[in-house]
Amino acid sequence: MNDQAVTDQCADSCGWVANAGEYREFAALKGAQRADWVVIGGGFTGLAAARRIAQMAPAARVVLVDGKRIGQGASGRNSGFVVAHSTPDAGHFANARARADYNALNALNRDGVSALKGLVTAQGIECQWEDTGTTYAVAGQQHFDRITQYAAGYDEIGVKTRVLEAADLAARLGTAFYGHGLEVRGGALVQPAMLAKGLAECLPPSVEVFENTRVLGVDVEDGMGVVRCVGAVVRAPRVVVAVNGFLERLGLLPRRVFPLALTASLTRVLNAREQAQMADVESWGVLSPLSFGATLRWTKDRRIMIRNTAEYAPSGIGVDVLKRRRTVHLTGLSRRFPWLGKDAIEHTWSGNLGISRNSKPVFEAIDNTIFIAGCYNASGVARGTSMGRFIVDMALREPSDLLDRLRAITPATRIPPRPFFDVGVRARLAMERWQGRGEG
Repeated sequence: MNDQAVTDQCADSCGWVANAGEYREFAALKGAQRADWVVIGGGFTGLAAARRIAQMAPAARVVLVDGKRIGQGASGRNSGFVVAHSTPDAGHFANARARADYNALNALNRDGVSALKGLVTAQGIECQWEDTGTTYAVAGQQHFDRITQYAAGYDEIGVKTRVLEAADLAARLGTAFYGHGLEVRGGALVQPAMLAKGLAECLPPSVEVFENTRVLGVDVEDGMGVVRCVGAVVRAPRVVVAVNGFLERLGLLPRRVFPLALTASLTRVLNAREQAQMADVESWGVLSPLSFGATLRWTKDRRIMIRNTAEYAPSGIGVDVLKRRRTVHLTGLSRRFPWLGKDAIEHTWSGNLGISRNSKPVFEAIDNTIFIAGCYNASGVARGTSMGRFIVDMALREPSDLLDRLRAITPATRIPPRPFFDVGVRARLAMERWQGRGEG
């Protein structure tokens, strides 16, 4: 493969989106508009919020806007793990408040899993949904204690797990790379772009969807929310903001959330010879307990996805960086599947996580007009879905036990100002990258 072909492949082509089928097109928002609700963000949170509004206020005009294509942002670019149980560590059980926060976040995860599975079933959404749970695995013996700690933490909260030794992992995954692992019950695997696309296409008719509509800012004027976009402005008494790691771009909650850029690659469909090398194992997903270990998927349509890079890149990931990351992905694949050719990767792309300093989400209101939900710290499919529903319930003052628990979670703490934060986060990432060497 020549350099130009590699560069073309690395022009941020999300494999999930490319293989999700034809997308319905929505117009851009134009001119001055009025609505009962505006939802900013067409990912899992925004879609869930819009659906909840239509359910609770069917006569309301709901305007949903996204700066790009609906469902093709971070929601369509993640690794497709619908996580039911966050990974436990000692800090989660350090005191009563920490334990309550952890349990509440897990309850949100489980609520999101249940809600999504219900919609997938009821609406007939084809998204390769599999009730597989989650598998964690490490290669190096020096990291085996991470698996032991996870097993102890899950046992403490009553979640069923199964320890996997090297032979178990090799038989399950079709690679002898891993030495120790843990299977955690609950959760699912999906093709994330197909899920987001399906959720958008079955929104209730009272939700009016507009894409390719970049929002410039959100304000409150005379008790009304004012959403200013390129080429449009829309006013509504209630605005739901669901843009995850990009709140600060809208002038909201500065220094609370920052985006962490991840890159991933997806292979072509493996041929019969290559599938035989995998011993025809069933589809699976593997997470690493180390920040810079690799996330991998063996999909139902016989492709391999790998994500083993992460960086703080506020200005975004360019084609040259993607090309270098693709090389890292190839290295990670060859360590696990040495028979896989260098031409196997078909798509390479980037996406963003919303991260907070203390790994807590954002869930709050401004002037009882702007309602903000985001920052899922790598658990956005299930938790983002759940929080999208509950931010609407908070706006409507619809009571529930889980909403009370969500509102009681410790808020996301402020991050240091730039450039001090930039230096600190890059140093932290470099340390974690060093600790995770050999697992990528």
